[in-house]
Amino acid sequence: MIQQKRTNDSFILVIDKEKRKYPIQELPLKFIAWNLKQRITALQQMLAAVGKKDRSHHTGGGFGAHLPVYITNNPKDKLFSVNAANKGTGFVAKDEYLDFYLDTFQAVYQQTETSPEAKDEEKDESIKRRIKTILEFYEHTEKIDLRCLAGLEIWPGNTAKNFIRDPRVSLHFLGMPSSGQQMQYTQWQVNAIWEKIDHTDKRFQFGVALRQLTMGHVGRSFVPGHIPTDKTPIKGNHPFGWILWTIEALDKSIAPIH
Repeated sequence: MIQQKRTNDSFILVIDKEKRKYPIQELPLKFIAWNLKQRITALQQMLAAVGKKDRSHHTGGGFGAHLPVYITNNPKDKLFSVNAANKGTGFVAKDEYLDFYLDTFQAVYQQTETSPEAKDEEKDESIKRRIKTILEFYEHTEKIDLRCLAGLEIWPGNTAKNFIRDPRVSLHFLGMPSSGQQMQYTQWQVNAIWEKIDHTDKRFQFGVALRQLTMGHVGRSFVPGHIPTDKTPIKGNHPFGWILWTIEALDKSIAPIH
């Protein structure tokens, strides 16, 4: 197991008895603009589709920004040196805004939770308010900690084991062009250091509160692909979460193809 120590602006890892320093960087503005635009556009599409019987126009785009591939280091006795898995990944508020968003998310969740027997109109209004609440967070970049990304454990497996053994993680994001756009493949590799967060950490509570806004009795999760937590191995009880502190971000995008 690799030892790690966090300072204000860097990590010190002891790898093969050698100390290595990994300075924390802020994510590039180009990456932030792309990633948040993908999320905001997807939420706006969901908002426009609420209440409509025909939702075929809604493609649920933006998943490339939310579901990167995690590359983690396997133990030395494995046949291959790395493990790959897709993990839902988002942003977290700066420390000074955590209480505000926790109160906001939890209040909106409680106020918009409806019974399964509620009328469709009531469920639709609940979904709209929840989407607008999430949009409000993503649209205020100044309140987001742009040095890191965050996640919750939902499908424990080799990635979770590798996190603990070696906190060095590489994320690969792929963004496909939407209909009518130029043929362009947005790709980013974000190299990061993993930090475990537990139930007592407000950043963990923030992640849970934000995800809860996509769930509940407003009907089937309005986020395509979001499986209710009671149908996953964790049964709604996330064992832990994580913060991925940015060490390096590499733009690997392919230029538009004409």
